[in-house]
Amino acid sequence: MKNFTSSSFLRLGPLALLPLSGILLLGGCGSADGEATAENSNSAEKAGGPDREERKSEPVPVQIATVSRGPIAATLSFNATLETESTVDLFPQVAGQVEALLVEEGDFVKTGDPLIQIDAREWRVDADEAQVNLDREQANFARSESLYQRNLINQQEYENAKFQLEQMRLRLERAKIQLDHATVRAPFDGVISEREVQAGARVGNNTKLFSLVSLQDMVARVFVPGRYLPQVAKDQPAVITSEFLPDRQFEGWVKRISPVIDPQSGTFKVTVGMSNPEYDVLPGLFVKATITTEERDDALLVPKRAIVYDGGNQFIFTVRDGTAHRLPLQAGFETSDTIEVRAGLAEGDPVIILGQSGLKDESPVKVVNPDLLPDAPQVAEADTPEDQAEES
Repeated sequence: MKNFTSSSFLRLGPLALLPLSGILLLGGCGSADGEATAENSNSAEKAGGPDREERKSEPVPVQIATVSRGPIAATLSFNATLETESTVDLFPQVAGQVEALLVEEGDFVKTGDPLIQIDAREWRVDADEAQVNLDREQANFARSESLYQRNLINQQEYENAKFQLEQMRLRLERAKIQLDHATVRAPFDGVISEREVQAGARVGNNTKLFSLVSLQDMVARVFVPGRYLPQVAKDQPAVITSEFLPDRQFEGWVKRISPVIDPQSGTFKVTVGMSNPEYDVLPGLFVKATITTEERDDALLVPKRAIVYDGGNQFIFTVRDGTAHRLPLQAGFETSDTIEVRAGLAEGDPVIILGQSGLKDESPVKVVNPDLLPDAPQVAEADTPEDQAEES
């Protein structure tokens, strides 16, 4: 092993110091870059901080509506199926062969319309015979009455003649009734729901001919929870609607109320009546019956779109001096798109109906329809943008 002396290092010259100087140079550059990066980061944070604060304070654009006054009602809505209260089975009152079938299933009939014709030749002969006998007795009674007035017959003979005349009159009336029964007629307005007989068949008193359904008086039977029993009363107004008739609604009323609450379901039956003079609906239609239990003619109303839900509670945002203020909602009656406000607001107050999601109390807002604000300036006709452009 050779020993290196100082003369050896001197012979190497500057090359011996190259690694150390490179390390020192790299270390110095790294420190300079780190300081520059830190300074740039601090300056960026200082520059971005005010922007973020400014963005946080920017007002949120919202749309408002105003609190109004108007009528509103408390209602109860239930689904049901329309039924008819008048459904009868028709039977003939005389026996005979069906001569003509005059209606078919689905036909609408009026009171007194003929439905079926039974062979009536025998009944017609009986009626004609009774008429002949009556004419004869009337002639006999006329002679007896003349004789009685001249005292040529006694009181008993006169009374017998009068009795015979009345008896012939009753026989004729019975024969006419039997003849009329040979034509089966509709007892009320309705529709033929079933036909049970064929033309040419022989029918008797126990042969079912038709089922007739009345369409004028329809009912919807609904089952109301027992807690509403004190609120529902007879003759309260109701509205009948159906998904199958989206543009129609029909007036109804509470027709009957069962005073008994079913212990199993906890409900009581309410029969809602509905007039149907034009046969607009048919039995079996699925409908919704809405009963009005109480009405208020002058309530404070706001759109339901203004309601904000938070933890099961309801709130409404109003606008004051460009700031949103959150108010707890004290709700009253409500409809599908409107709700009654019982406290906290007055007629004409602005409420936020669009843009309130995520708002906090006292957040700055910008109203996109400021003409609804109570303090909005009234623009004269001469101050319109078109007029201002002409003046300039």
